[in-house]
Amino acid sequence: MFARTSSWSGSAETLERWAEHAEQTVKPFVAGLPGNAGALFLIDRRSGQALTLTLWDSEQAAADTDTNAEQSRASTVQATGIELVERGAWEIIAHLES
Repeated sequence: MFARTSSWSGSAETLERWAEHAEQTVKPFVAGLPGNAGALFLIDRRSGQALTLTLWDSEQAAADTDTNAEQSRASTVQATGIELVERGAWEIIAHLES
């Protein structure tokens, strides 16, 4: 399993717009991509930061959706005014499900 991350930064108002956009637009978009194994959208309101973590059932699935990820990130910046701080790609070596 593999993960892709996007780190975001913004004001309280920007984070609220980001949260709405994540719930209404990004979540259903990501859910429909082949190989998606889940996603988390996290906010630390005190620090003005947010994090998107998408899960992929294979390295190939993650790679195949890289173009979609860049388009989604650009759309998120345009729709919300939030700043994209960092992108990441990770191999998941252990996963706990309850």
